[in-house]
Amino acid sequence: MKNLSSKKINKASSLFFCAFMAGCASTDMAVTYDANGSAVSQADTFIGSDSEKHMKDVKKVGLLSCNVMFGMTTSASASTSGGFRAGNTRAIGTVSRSDVKVSVTYTAQGIEERDLQRIADRACDDAEKQLSNAGFQLVSHDIIKANSHYKNIQAGGRASPFEYKGDGGTRYLVLARSGEAVTDSRYIGASKGLAQSFKSVSGESTAQLEAQMMKELNISGVNINLLVDFAELQGDGHKSWAGLSNKDNAKVSSKVELAVTGDLRFQPAGNIKCARASLMNPADVCSILPHHQPVFAAKQTIASPAKFYSSIDNVTTTSDKVTSGVTKALGMLSALGGVSSSVARDITRYQVNVLPDVYQAEAFTLSSGFMGMAAAKAAEVR
Repeated sequence: MKNLSSKKINKASSLFFCAFMAGCASTDMAVTYDANGSAVSQADTFIGSDSEKHMKDVKKVGLLSCNVMFGMTTSASASTSGGFRAGNTRAIGTVSRSDVKVSVTYTAQGIEERDLQRIADRACDDAEKQLSNAGFQLVSHDIIKANSHYKNIQAGGRASPFEYKGDGGTRYLVLARSGEAVTDSRYIGASKGLAQSFKSVSGESTAQLEAQMMKELNISGVNINLLVDFAELQGDGHKSWAGLSNKDNAKVSSKVELAVTGDLRFQPAGNIKCARASLMNPADVCSILPHHQPVFAAKQTIASPAKFYSSIDNVTTTSDKVTSGVTKALGMLSALGGVSSSVARDITRYQVNVLPDVYQAEAFTLSSGFMGMAAAKAAEVR
């Protein structure tokens, strides 16, 4: 599988945690999701929206894509730093301080790709049911798959599961339904994005093919993305405010729990605009402007209190300790050489030993909860 840069994984992650313009998912508010409560009563608490005015007259819908992103390894870091004039002692050949970068990593162990695929398939099937339960007229996915435009979209996607890797060992797996490709533009990467730009000239980009298919089938499109994560890590930063004061402590906080965020995006049929591709190509090219597409997204995480793991083990390796020791030694040598500052590394790794049955059950419950609330919120503003 092809790896992406940390810049891309961070961008992709922020799309889920911040869920577009609907607001960042947060656990700051002490609100607990009730799996036995009604979707309607909890929707305003957990779901935010953007461009909801464009939901008017959205009735007949078809699921154009459904992706579930699973966190496999998550990490965070923090560091100390010198403030204003720190290290300004080169004239006498000494250093004012040696800073420390703290890195903490959690990895899920014991959950297999086949388990994740079962969750993705079940979650996407359930998403269609939730849309139907909310009052939308759902077109069968078999009809969608038989459409020639959909087949072309699938041919231009990436094989599922699609893997993201970032700095610090961060790793995510993105899964579409069994037998389908990952086609969302947020996953297909820079090279595919460039190809999509060229295809858009002739009306063959994914977005344009979706719009053409929607017009042909007389439906509004629905795109679903879910993120299932197992640990929340947060570092307290790497620099003091404006660099004017010392940051003498570095801390990474962590919370291990199963949680889901995501977004539900509609492409209203009434907002499709078509124009002739070119003088040489009489075929219509259709599209929908992004700000004409309502989005319903998690504004805070939907979490489960269930213990989905048997144990959490410290699996920091000998090489991690050696790396930490080497960088600390280099820090001391730098001080002797008169360098103004140095940074040592402190690395800790944890392994979360997953109970597959519990993980699968809770992940589905949470994803179903998100979809129920998002669909109810979408139906309410039609």
